[in-house]
Amino acid sequence: MNRRQTMYHSNKLTREYLLREEYDQIWLKPHLRRKDRVFAQQGMYLATDLWNLFDGIAFKEGILFFLQIKTNAWAPERPIMEFLNQYVQFSDTIKAMIINVRKKKKHWIVETRFL
Repeated sequence: MNRRQTMYHSNKLTREYLLREEYDQIWLKPHLRRKDRVFAQQGMYLATDLWNLFDGIAFKEGILFFLQIKTNAWAPERPIMEFLNQYVQFSDTIKAMIINVRKKKKHWIVETRFL
């Protein structure tokens, strides 16, 4: 598989996992050729992901989860924690979930960490 196919496959496995775990209103950002414009106090920047950090969002039990999906790796926690500390400030209703989709023997598995 090429990089784009791998990303689509990881997103599909993540979506199926989240639905099984009863997450709702799952939205995954399409990674298209054109980037989104993000307007901030420091100026405008281009982003492929939400704030160049998150691949999507989902709800479960009244909590909004920002999703970071990686294939065969864990995303670094530091940039996510810095973002959450700056903009969310330890909210009980907004959290981040780091997802690692990896192949173990002949099967794909989805692992999660919560911040």
